Amino acid sequence: MDAGQYILKKWLIKYEQFVKGRLTPLTAEDESSIEYWKTQLFFTLLLYGLPISFVAAFPGIYLSIANRDITMGVVDITTFLGFAIITFSGRLALFARKLLLIGLFYPLAIYLIIAFGYIGPGIFYLFGLTVITTLILPVYFAYWSVLLSSAILISIAVLLPQGAGQYGPQQVTGSGSWVAFTSNLLFLSGIAVILIHRIIDRLGETLLNKQQLTQRYQMLFEKSPLPMWLFDTETLQFKDVNEAATRHYGYSHREFLNKKITDIRPAADNFALAETVQANRKSGIPYEQYARHYKKNGELIDVRIESSLLEVEGKLLRLVLATDITEIIRNEKEMAAANERTRRSESDLRAIFESTADGIVLIDEHNRVKQFNAKAADYIRFQQMPKQFEIGRDIFSYVSSLLHDDFAQLLLRSQSGETVQYDRQYRLSEAMMWVHYSLSPVYTDDKVTGVCITGRDITPVKTYVTKIEQQNDLFREIAWTQSHVVRAPIARLLGLLPLIRNPETDEDYQAALKYMEESITELDKIVSAVIHQSHRAGQMPKIVEKD
Repeated sequence: MDAGQYILKKWLIKYEQFVKGRLTPLTAEDESSIEYWKTQLFFTLLLYGLPISFVAAFPGIYLSIANRDITMGVVDITTFLGFAIITFSGRLALFARKLLLIGLFYPLAIYLIIAFGYIGPGIFYLFGLTVITTLILPVYFAYWSVLLSSAILISIAVLLPQGAGQYGPQQVTGSGSWVAFTSNLLFLSGIAVILIHRIIDRLGETLLNKQQLTQRYQMLFEKSPLPMWLFDTETLQFKDVNEAATRHYGYSHREFLNKKITDIRPAADNFALAETVQANRKSGIPYEQYARHYKKNGELIDVRIESSLLEVEGKLLRLVLATDITEIIRNEKEMAAANERTRRSESDLRAIFESTADGIVLIDEHNRVKQFNAKAADYIRFQQMPKQFEIGRDIFSYVSSLLHDDFAQLLLRSQSGETVQYDRQYRLSEAMMWVHYSLSPVYTDDKVTGVCITGRDITPVKTYVTKIEQQNDLFREIAWTQSHVVRAPIARLLGLLPLIRNPETDEDYQAALKYMEESITELDKIVSAVIHQSHRAGQMPKIVEKD
């Protein structure tokens, strides 16, 4: 850029700042209103129209001097000065400013038509004024402008049928010429008004929809129960936050806006954050990730981030929805730990379940097998040849048909809350087997939901009891022998003792000795028999324990 361009640009900037300072109240409308944009068009017309109007006025002044006709110069200078007054006056209201500007150029248009004829610049001014009126004023002013332009052309044709066009080629005379010009101007002006009005209406609807969408977004943003914010993807500075964010994180709205997104992140996470933000500036794809944030009180929380890229006023911003999942993660960890403890408990219970000496079968309320251990098939026998248990199978499929009714009665008693116990004997190929059964109700929330069937091999216990009973029979026999059989010879010996001590004759003495010998021999036989019985009774049985 050379020095001349720099000076010109600097001058234009100062001029724009000066004019904007005079017209600032004109731009106070709501941007979502069509009236705001009409005002902006009018503002632009005032800002750039004045210097451009000087360019248009200069040839008229020159032509006025060259032809020695001051009328054109006076008209151009008056119009330029009026434009300047309307632009720089600080007292004029906006609507009055618009009407004065439109009214200022109609005398110029009339003079130019008179001076240059129907084919001169005056016609273009009339058409242009209709277009400008449509752009900056309500549409009914535009239709009045079309009628006013037509009236001007008709009036000139009637009042000056031969006097127009003194500075240019003589216009075509006759009634057909002004009718043609008037009708064509009316047609073009009317079409322009309709089209511009149609565009402005659609633009107004678009702006209204945009305003409604903006209000809806703002409401969703502000009233969202979850923290939301906007931050600049280039500077990482917070641009806006909602009430939920200030409430949840503890920072005020102003404190948030003075921070960057990195200020609420752990320092170790910021490098990855910067890379993610920069990569997303290029891709623009919404993403979801997990992060850690600090609250104002220093608490570190886990959050799930849902984010989208937005372009606002030429800047790429990131809209973020943050969901605090700290409690969820804590609960998940606790659940995982509880599941691990449960798994270990189940493993321990399973080990006990499998290592117990009893066979165990669990059935549900529909008498289907839920679980069983390895010893169930060995010790739980409902028929002569046991089957292998299968989960989900009906327990009655393992029970002999002859025992169905009895077993069903036992299950009903257990399902009613009673623990049922009984012993059953089975004949094996080489021996007898005794099994002790226990049917216990299984409760879930104080309701019987199944039955636990246990079976234990009690054959050694039954054998032991039998031997004890046999031993008791021997003891009772020995006791009877002692109390009855042994007593007789002892009584005879006791009766012979006085005869041996004081015999009256030798014959009595010899007879006593003979009877004593017989009694002693009888007693010896009895004692031998008792000793034999005692030996049998002394063979105590031993209990053999099974795994």
